[in-house]
Amino acid sequence: MKYRGLTKIVFVILISINLISPSGVVAQNNIQVLNFQADNGYEHPSKDEAIAMVEKIGSENGWNVVSTSDTSIINLGDLLNFDVIVFNNNCGTDGRIFSQTQQQSIQQYIRNGGGFVGIHCAGAIWMEGGQFQQWYEKLIGTKLVAHPEVQQAKLIVEDKRHICTAHLPDEWILTDEWHWFSYNPRENVNVLISLDENSYEGGKKMGDHPFTWYQHYDGGRSFFTSLGHTEEIYSNEDYEKLVEGGIIWAAGYENLASEDILSDGLLLDLDADKGILLDDGNKIISWANQANNQEVRDFIIQDEGRETAGSGRPVLKMGVSKLNGHNSVIFHRQELVNHNEDAFDHLITGSGHTWFSVMAVYEQVPGLKDVNSFFGNLRNGGKYEGIWGCVTDDNRPWTGGRNGITFGRWDENNPMVLAEEPLETAKYYIVAGRMGSGSGTVNSELFINSAEVAASKPFPVNSEANSSKMAIGQERDAIEHPGKESFDGEIARFLIYERPLSDDEMKSMFKRLAKNYDLKILD
Repeated sequence: MKYRGLTKIVFVILISINLISPSGVVAQNNIQVLNFQADNGYEHPSKDEAIAMVEKIGSENGWNVVSTSDTSIINLGDLLNFDVIVFNNNCGTDGRIFSQTQQQSIQQYIRNGGGFVGIHCAGAIWMEGGQFQQWYEKLIGTKLVAHPEVQQAKLIVEDKRHICTAHLPDEWILTDEWHWFSYNPRENVNVLISLDENSYEGGKKMGDHPFTWYQHYDGGRSFFTSLGHTEEIYSNEDYEKLVEGGIIWAAGYENLASEDILSDGLLLDLDADKGILLDDGNKIISWANQANNQEVRDFIIQDEGRETAGSGRPVLKMGVSKLNGHNSVIFHRQELVNHNEDAFDHLITGSGHTWFSVMAVYEQVPGLKDVNSFFGNLRNGGKYEGIWGCVTDDNRPWTGGRNGITFGRWDENNPMVLAEEPLETAKYYIVAGRMGSGSGTVNSELFINSAEVAASKPFPVNSEANSSKMAIGQERDAIEHPGKESFDGEIARFLIYERPLSDDEMKSMFKRLAKNYDLKILD
C-alpha cells in the first residue's frame, strides 16, 4: 500500500496521549472504513441492520465510513484510501462476487498492511475459485459450512484482555446461528470466543469450536466473527462493541488503555509500538518512555565519535509476525541514551529493581570478551558502578551490578549472574532480572522465559554507589567508544520497575508479556 507505511510511522511518532471514547475504546478520528456488502447468493434479512451498525460505530467515533454494495470500489487505488475494509454479512454462496483484477486488488491491499473485518456470512464466500479462494479462506481463518436452526447458546470468552472482548462476561448467552466450519482455525489464529457445543442442539459438533478470532495474515490484520445472523444481534450493545474493537484492532489502533503490564513501580517502558521518532526512512533518533515518569523521558541516538555520521541509529522493524504483529528495534552495536544523570541511581543503592526485555539475539561481533550489552547505566569512569544486562559472545544472557566498593569485573562486589544455556539466534525470548531491596547483601537474579530463577548470586548493596545515564543497546553512555561492548539483536519491549516484583508478580508479568507477544514460556 503506497501510503500506509507512512501512516503507520506517523502513528508511532505521534501517539502519546490516549483518547478514550465513551464506550471505553481508543478514539481514533482518522480511521477510514469501507463498509462493504456486495454479495452473490443468500441475502440475510439483517443486511440493513448490519450496515447501519457499522455506520453508527463510525459516527460515534468520528470515523469516515463509506457504505456500498458497488464492487467497482474494489480497485487498489480506492482501497488504499481505507484503513479497514469490512465484509459486512455478505454471502458468496451462489457465484463469484469479484473479478480476477478485483481479487488481486484485495490481496495487494492486505499484503501492504491493510486491515480486514469479516462478519458472519463473509465466511461463506465460497465461489471465487482458484488461488484466491484458498487465500481468502485463510484470510477468514476457515470456511463456514452449515448450521442448525437459530437458537440460544453459550459462548465462552477465552481472552478478555483484547480490545474486542474486554467488556464481555466470561460466559455470553446469545441467540444466533451456530455454524460449523470446514476445519478448526485455532492453530493459525488467536481465538477470542468459542462456542459451548453442549448449549445448543443439532448440527455437526467440532469438539473445539472457535467462533471469533483475529490474526496477522499475509502482511495485514484480519478479524472475523461468525456471529451476526439475526436482526436483533445488531442492536446488542455487547456485539456492537465486539465489532467496534475488531475495526480498531484491524486498523492497527489497539486499545492502549488495556493494561498488558503491571503499573506499580514502573519507571521505564520502552515499547517499539509507540513513541518512536524516525529519520531517513526507518532509522530511530529517539524512543520515548511510556511510563508515567516525568524524570525519564526520551532515549536519543548516540552518534558522537562514530566514523560514519548517522551510523548510531537503530532500525525500526514493523509488524513482526513472530511477535504477534508488534514492532521491534534492531540494534547493530548502536545505542540510545537517556541523559538524566541521576534518574536510575537508586536502583542499585537500596530500592531494588526488576527489568524485562522482550528480545532476540543475533551473532555477536567479537570485542571485549563476553560483554555485549543490551542495557546498562554504568558510570563512565571511576569504579564503573551501575547495573547492566548482557549476553556472552556465544549468547548466554547475564545480568549483574557493580557496587563501587572495589574496582573489578565479576568478583564478589561485581557479580556476573550467568545463564547456563545460550539463546537461539533470531528467536524471541522474555529475559528478566531482579535485585532485592534493602541494605546489606541482596540477591541478583536472572530469568529466561519463566518466573523460575535461572541463575542467582549475592550482591552487596553500597548506598554510596553512583551510577550514571541509562543506555539501551549498550552498557553506558560510551562516548569514547560508541558501538563497542554493545549487542547485536532486537528489543520489542524493555521495562524497568524501581522495586523487586514478588514471585507472583513475576509469574503474572511473564504470562502477560507472553500473551501480548504470542511467545511460549515455561510457566
